[in-house]
Amino acid sequence: MKKNVLIFGATGFIGHNIVENLYDSNTYNLVLLVRNSQKSSHNFINFEGITVIEGEISNCELIEQILRAQKIDLVIHLVSNLIPSSSYDDFNIELEHVVFPTFVLLELLIKHDVKFVFFSSGGTIYGNSTGNISECNPLHPINYYGYSKLMIENHIQFLHTTKKLSYLILRPANVYGKYQKIESQQGFIAVALGKILSNSSLEIWGNGEVVRDFIDVQDVSGALKRLLENNVLDRTFNVGSGEGNSLNEVLSIIETILETRIAIQYKDKREVDLDRMVLDICELKKHIEFNPRSLKKGINDFVAYIGKGDNGK
Repeated sequence: MKKNVLIFGATGFIGHNIVENLYDSNTYNLVLLVRNSQKSSHNFINFEGITVIEGEISNCELIEQILRAQKIDLVIHLVSNLIPSSSYDDFNIELEHVVFPTFVLLELLIKHDVKFVFFSSGGTIYGNSTGNISECNPLHPINYYGYSKLMIENHIQFLHTTKKLSYLILRPANVYGKYQKIESQQGFIAVALGKILSNSSLEIWGNGEVVRDFIDVQDVSGALKRLLENNVLDRTFNVGSGEGNSLNEVLSIIETILETRIAIQYKDKREVDLDRMVLDICELKKHIEFNPRSLKKGINDFVAYIGKGDNGK
């Protein structure tokens, strides 16, 4: 029997990949709660086995109706309106429209015995570290995006302890790839590709030697799918490549693939940026088979998706 899954944040590029991956498995009926059904879901609206409903995560009455009517077994939460450079005012809006409504949502899930998957942030929830960061590392976010994720994580753990909430927390690294917008201001690889393809200059905060863990979105969605298939619950996992690359190294790979140079403007380093962030993925590998593609392969795949390059080969 198929499981019924409600997804918040399905219209983002990570959500789109998750919807596509779970739909292709033919194991789930998917319900997508979206703000605007006319602009959402990338043509998923008419797919058998996918139901699209307009609404907000703050509409608890609507959500409870969905939980009952659709007999939801699992909720996947990908909603966030913040980025690492978001301001205090942005954070206050996030509290009102995402964080506090999520607390209410969790109470509904407990009431209806529904499992919960939360996408946190491996890239911002930890502090600086000289080595690879495991799930046991201290949580010291240095921006409001990471802090908002930590608030929700803490509440999930509290409700698991006090009310037996069944959960899965994923902390992805810097995610890039298929369906990501290259004209946006978020996601270093996507922004870099957008700039180079439009013959524009790229701004880098600092000297480009900060190290990041980049993970292809299809590897992230695949990891979630396998965790669900194995019924892994009540755990927190990093989801990354386990390898670090400086921003300058990433640009070198992009330039090699596209056979062109990119104009770079180096700016003063920002306080919201860590010097190094590479995730330890040993715990994830204990529970599923997980072999993320190399950065070069992932960027090749992304370039192929946007209509350039060598189709990822």
